[in-house]
Amino acid sequence: MAAELSPADAVGALVPAITLLGFGAAAALVSRALNLSPIVGYLLAGILIGPGMLDLIHESGGTHLLAELGVVFLLFDIGMHVSLRELKESRGDLLGLAPAHLLLTGLISSGALYMLGISWPIAIAVGLSLGLSSTAVVARILTEREQNSCPIGRTATHVLIFQDIVAIFLMIFATSLGEGEAGAAGLAGLVSDYVLNGGAVPLFASLGLAFIQALIAFGAAMLFSRYLLNPVFRTLAATRNEEAFTAFTLLLVLAAACATAVIGLSLTLGAFLAGLAVSGTPFRHQVQTEMGPFRGLLLSFFFISVGLSIDLPGLLRNLPLVVVGAFGILIVKSALGYIAARVNGWSVPGATQLGTLLAQGSEFTLVILSISAVTTNMPPALMGSLIAAIALSLALAPSWAILGGKLSRELARRKQVTMETSSEPAGERPVIVIGMTAAGRLAVDALADFKIPYIATDGDPDRFLSAVADGYNVSFGDASNMKLMDAIGGSNARAVVLGKARFEVSKEVTPGIQRRFPDLIRLVAVETLQDLDNYLELNVRAHLVASEPKGIEMVADMLRILGVPDDELADWLSREADLFTIGDASDRQDRTDELEEETVDEAA
Repeated sequence: MAAELSPADAVGALVPAITLLGFGAAAALVSRALNLSPIVGYLLAGILIGPGMLDLIHESGGTHLLAELGVVFLLFDIGMHVSLRELKESRGDLLGLAPAHLLLTGLISSGALYMLGISWPIAIAVGLSLGLSSTAVVARILTEREQNSCPIGRTATHVLIFQDIVAIFLMIFATSLGEGEAGAAGLAGLVSDYVLNGGAVPLFASLGLAFIQALIAFGAAMLFSRYLLNPVFRTLAATRNEEAFTAFTLLLVLAAACATAVIGLSLTLGAFLAGLAVSGTPFRHQVQTEMGPFRGLLLSFFFISVGLSIDLPGLLRNLPLVVVGAFGILIVKSALGYIAARVNGWSVPGATQLGTLLAQGSEFTLVILSISAVTTNMPPALMGSLIAAIALSLALAPSWAILGGKLSRELARRKQVTMETSSEPAGERPVIVIGMTAAGRLAVDALADFKIPYIATDGDPDRFLSAVADGYNVSFGDASNMKLMDAIGGSNARAVVLGKARFEVSKEVTPGIQRRFPDLIRLVAVETLQDLDNYLELNVRAHLVASEPKGIEMVADMLRILGVPDDELADWLSREADLFTIGDASDRQDRTDELEEETVDEAA
């Protein structure tokens, strides 16, 4: 018979968890009220309850396990956001801009750390991690500014996907260094032991081994997803037992993490591969909904534990260095990101905004810094200052991105940007998009996705400059001017999309348009029933805005008119719903289902 747990032992086991829960909840609330990243709040909470201040809790096996589980669920969530379809669609950014951005920032950071006396393997691991940007912070900024689907938002998302994948290899590499230092058996430990001790085996051998191991595990995850995971999820869904579904998902995450740890890889790689396997099933959104609370709770434990490890007196002594370091991260990464974007064909305004958007530090750098091989080979003062500088850069990231957006618009204004906007060679009949509102941008996104030629124009100076800064190819001009319609190819257009409903203007120009362009199809998204009736009387295909993103009904109709097959249209609608509701899996799935049903009904 098992020995009973005494009340004193029970209290001793529960107090650390209660402390973490209480201060974690308080940190989340305060961060939201101050419009800060929750990561910053959790780090501050860890410093507050740590030995340097209130001394309420100390690092222990229990807190370490909770922190490790937080990283496990973070990697599982990231794996679910990576799909082969997205990798294929974003291959231009994944093979060009993303590697350039990471190498420029990461290698310079690695060189700086080496000059400070850090050994090459550790400098490479930490330096490359400093080249990463924060997925959580950037996603939040894009959502708040409604930039998820614009060129800036899409490219930033592609860069983050690339960085998340690289982060997995960095974690494997950094973990293998620790195994080597401890004299672990096996090829990974042998290789990393040579690297740490300056042996003949070069550094890239350890990196190459990590890559091969992860590649094998990746293939296994794909096979598991196709032949086992999908049928199991279908069976569980048929039972309509939510508890069984949640229990199996938890089992999947933890079992995958344990499996990769047993074969000499990290817990986190197994969790990432489990997420990757789930991403290939139709149940991804449901799993995200079920696992969201676990991820958020356990991840808060990780960042609090990082705060616990910070030496507060040492941090205060080095406070000027922390501030300089934070602004150094933002400025240097902005400049290098700008260079990478320009090399890959971005305009000056677009490259400026993209560079500032991706300039902050990353939560993955904090994960790398928590790995034992790194903590034992970096001076505590440098470690604490680096963690604090990253946290400060995360706190400043939204304001820095706003500053970058304003600067990019000012650059567009000064250069008086006017572009050729046809997305395809001359001679193909384009679609004309008038007005870069949310609906107009959505129409341009759809046309670009399906490689349908278009011409975008806007007569509102602020809206025009904002679109240029966000990476859109758009020209300036008032499309109510019939001469402009002739100039931009109205007589040869397949359709005209009105991004902004201006009924009086439409009523005035309709007789002339019908006379000169009798076959021209016009579409508009409206927000009132009165406008709906008015535009229908003008023979304009009007759609009442009833869903998010705004104009999705109009754009779906446009794509059907242009001959996009129903299955491709439904797939596109699903992707747009993902982009718009990036932070809420349950709403995303509801919206996806609703839009697909609308597509099928209207097609029928």
